[in-house]
Amino acid sequence: MVYVNPSQHPVPDLQSYITRDGSKLYYRFYENSVPTPTAIILLHGISEDSKYLYTFSKQVSTSGLAHVFTPDLRGYGAKAVRLGDIHYIGQLEDDLADLVQHIKTELPHVTRMVMAGHSAGGGTAIRFASSRYADSIDSYLLLAPHLGAGNPTERPADEHRKLHLGRVILLSFLHAFGIKRWHGLPALEVTKHPEELHDGIVTSLSYRLLFSRSPLSYKRALAKLTKPTLVLVGEEDEVFYADRYANVLSSYPNTQLHLVPGCNHDGILTDPDTLLHFSNWLKTKE
Repeated sequence: MVYVNPSQHPVPDLQSYITRDGSKLYYRFYENSVPTPTAIILLHGISEDSKYLYTFSKQVSTSGLAHVFTPDLRGYGAKAVRLGDIHYIGQLEDDLADLVQHIKTELPHVTRMVMAGHSAGGGTAIRFASSRYADSIDSYLLLAPHLGAGNPTERPADEHRKLHLGRVILLSFLHAFGIKRWHGLPALEVTKHPEELHDGIVTSLSYRLLFSRSPLSYKRALAKLTKPTLVLVGEEDEVFYADRYANVLSSYPNTQLHLVPGCNHDGILTDPDTLLHFSNWLKTKE
């Protein structure tokens, strides 16, 4: 992910909300330039917090499409209590459901909620769509999304990420029998260059955080994606196989896919065609 230096961009200050367990979590709010009934919750990727979503969030809000909320998910960001970890698998869905209610309280004129996500944020959005909170969201925007473990769009792991496969297999076996004692152990290590490191970046994810970021079964999760869903992927995506999304998503009639020419994994957030596709699609759902 591209790190956004807040000293070079006017990234909004963090605001807070309280979750059901009494925790204080944080988000950035990009207020729409005109009155609108639409709010978007945009979820960040696997290691960075919400700052890098600045450009797309600003474009959406200043274009009059929607208010945009970019939360630092639990376990992420400079204010994280337990960086790289959460309390239980599925806690992110509970937190996001609490954020939805917070937004509806703060902005009572909002009548349409869109959940969006980039990369692993897309996987987290898909998890939410397959949870008991699915009806709290009206539609989904998935930007170069991770669809779930073992899906055909996944490329082989590279030198920047190390999955502790043996540990994951063992913990998954124990989880099947209800044994969760070791869910806090690291499951994924992400290598960053020294200049990329900053407060709030996550370079080690616990088992329970990793498996809260995307569906365990992508087929079962996508089958529950019954709300209108727009999927945008750069044709030059270097993280996932862009040309395989069409085949994977062809069985799910509520999803609409566009491949953006000349665009890579992070470029999907800044390419003008992304905003154009989203704007046109959103207007058809009014």
